[in-house]
Amino acid sequence: MSPRPRWLSTGWAASLVLWSGIVGCSTPLGNPPEPPPASATAKWHARNGPLVAEYLETLPASGIGQPLKGIRLSGDSDAGRWLEGQTYLGVPTGLPVGVSVRLMDDGRRVLAYVWVDESAEDFSLEPCEAGEQEGIRARLAGGGPYAWTSLKRDHGVVYTACPPEDWIPADAPSRRSVDPSAAHP
Repeated sequence: MSPRPRWLSTGWAASLVLWSGIVGCSTPLGNPPEPPPASATAKWHARNGPLVAEYLETLPASGIGQPLKGIRLSGDSDAGRWLEGQTYLGVPTGLPVGVSVRLMDDGRRVLAYVWVDESAEDFSLEPCEAGEQEGIRARLAGGGPYAWTSLKRDHGVVYTACPPEDWIPADAPSRRSVDPSAAHP
């Protein structure tokens, strides 16, 4: 058996392991991965979720069919107004007591923003069968992941890109041009 080459000494081996760990945790150019957008973080949702619910609650019936002016939220000073330009479709009928839903259409799909108040029972969410949210039920307002099967009052506002068909008005703009691969807000 021949002696071990000098470059394989313990120090070199440790350096090689450390270097491969650094490179393996980076992007192909060696830079760390990009952080999620501010709107997808738990901190953003905790701060802005209640503001989103308040804004959605103030939308009047007279605004149905009209594009929204949107709301400016904290956490990303470069962002425009949140929900700006989306068409407000109203509130579906037959919802359980304490469950709030507001429907929006961005021209590609209908999104349902859902939250429950203190008096509500947990609200069950069904997973999407296709499209951008295939296999998941909803996302937190702002785009962060939401993994629960039932929405609870302390979860805040979530949105789904696959609301129940009976919630969606027949004259929704996206019914004219459906694109299931559309990106989230």
